[in-house]
Amino acid sequence: MTPDGRLAVLALLGSTLVLGACAGEEADLAGRTFTATEVRGHDLVEGSTVTLAFEENAISAQAGCNTLNGGASWDGGTLDVEEPMASTLMACEEDLMAQDQWLASFLTSSPALEVDGDVLTLDDDTTRMTLPEQP
Repeated sequence: MTPDGRLAVLALLGSTLVLGACAGEEADLAGRTFTATEVRGHDLVEGSTVTLAFEENAISAQAGCNTLNGGASWDGGTLDVEEPMASTLMACEEDLMAQDQWLASFLTSSPALEVDGDVLTLDDDTTRMTLPEQP
């Protein structure tokens, strides 16, 4: 390979590393709210939605009944929510209360987290949730 060819390869490798570093940056979620439009791997109770609101080092979640709250971090492509999540204690239909328990379990499972523009995706071994940002 010629010296010019080696230089071109090095330049290409360097730009690839820079782009890769940008893709791995921590997502800025504080102050943002997302509502699920698609959940694969779990059937939501008919007429219910999942909403996640993020604040600095914290998450609030609603799935049709109670509000769940917990400490959270989201660097390195993973959502880490502290267990146990605090919850309001509203009495709702059994299926909605079960959905609250499912959501708390999902959020504390350290799902993979990806933000693409205004769409948040959470994914673990069994569930994938797509959540566009709410205005």
